[in-house]
Amino acid sequence: MLDFIIGLTSSFLIAFAAYKKSSLNRSGFLAAIVLGTGIYYFGGLWFSVIMVAFFVSSSILTKFKNYNKQSFDKLNEKDGNRDYIQVFANGGVGLIFTFLYYIHPSPAFLLAYAVSFAEATADTWASEIGVLSKSKPLCILNFKPLEKGMSGGISILGTTFAFLGASFIASVYFIAHIITYKDIKQGFIYSILCLLIGFAGSIIDSILGASIQAQYYCEALKTTTEKRMYNNISNKLIKGFSFINNDMVNFSSNLISTLIVLFII
Repeated sequence: MLDFIIGLTSSFLIAFAAYKKSSLNRSGFLAAIVLGTGIYYFGGLWFSVIMVAFFVSSSILTKFKNYNKQSFDKLNEKDGNRDYIQVFANGGVGLIFTFLYYIHPSPAFLLAYAVSFAEATADTWASEIGVLSKSKPLCILNFKPLEKGMSGGISILGTTFAFLGASFIASVYFIAHIITYKDIKQGFIYSILCLLIGFAGSIIDSILGASIQAQYYCEALKTTTEKRMYNNISNKLIKGFSFINNDMVNFSSNLISTLIVLFII
């Protein structure tokens, strides 16, 4: 009961601060409380630290030079105020592995959990900083120039921050592992795997975004966009599948990354 109260209280305070900073909308605020409470209750302190490391760092980068990103609102499906779907798209897989760890406290489940947030952090850091690159991103499939802000694009700046994001979570995970299992050698090896698989997951995210995610052409704006509608008028689907949006891509790449861990370990 105490773990539930601690998880609920801490999650409420962090989510409320994010809500006041407009990093979460109302549904995202409630979802973050549910996610944070569940992760603390089933996983404990270090599981929560990894999650908070992702959430706080990503929220800061989302607001970084936000005035320079406002022009991409016409392209992106959603803005920086995360809703409940975005919260669970990035943290839902981690919650599943937290519960699995609660049932069976295996190092593999802790690693898979960390990888889920390493992938989410790598993808978020790449997206939020990559759009600030002076040059246009290139499509990861054919290396043709893309509009900034469109899924599936890569740049040197964005890829660098994807690697840094995965490294950040891997570093936090390394500390969590050696404190939990008192095994520095295994912790070092697993943290390298966390870094590499988390980074690879962000690449998988870009591949999925460039290949199967829905992209539309907006006649009014004369540009491609991830938005299904503009001014209540439907845009024309030109690529991908209409039922696959950015949230589905984020969830899928996150899940694939964690399954790679179970295949390797």
